[in-house]
Amino acid sequence: MNDLPVEVLLVDDEPEVLEGLVWLLDSVKIRSRSFTSPASFIDAVRRAEGPACAVLDLRMPEMSGLELQKKLADDGIDIPLFFLSAHGDIPAAVNAMQLGAADFLQKPFKPQDFLDAVNKVMRIARERHARRMQQATWQQRIGKLSAREIEILEAMKDGLTSKEIARLHGISPKTVDVHRANVLRKMDVGTTAELQRLIGRHEAAAPGRNRQG
Repeated sequence: MNDLPVEVLLVDDEPEVLEGLVWLLDSVKIRSRSFTSPASFIDAVRRAEGPACAVLDLRMPEMSGLELQKKLADDGIDIPLFFLSAHGDIPAAVNAMQLGAADFLQKPFKPQDFLDAVNKVMRIARERHARRMQQATWQQRIGKLSAREIEILEAMKDGLTSKEIARLHGISPKTVDVHRANVLRKMDVGTTAELQRLIGRHEAAAPGRNRQG
């Protein structure tokens, strides 16, 4: 997961600022794209297939950084980001962090401070992307199970034996064993212990848990 490339999307209404940031990121082999238009940025985020993060300028004439952050949230777009702010923007920058921004840098800033902030949101982007991929894989596997197999999966999660499951659902232990084998095959695991670990990872990564920045 740590080697997964992350694209850094830069939004600022000043082309020369963007040019400098792109050059800095390119110097350390970090992929980036720059946008002077918030609308173009939003379109790019919607089309992104891999992990991505963003760097937004707080003060932009078409749409402020805070307005853009709110637009992303309203549209259900989950992308880690941080802000670049001028000296007088501290209250707005603090507000942005309260709304979910990972960080903010006050201009002028040191190149290394910028790279450190970028690496922070890149790490968050990788983690969120990995959780989304795990969730998609889980949903794909669960979608293969019948209603009865989902009941058996829940019982296996709780560590019930075939006899206990049979009594619970009024079926024979032999029938339970057939269902158990089907559940393991469709969930792509070899043992009940592996299934329980898979369920544990899924529940730990479920939305609402382990939220960051």
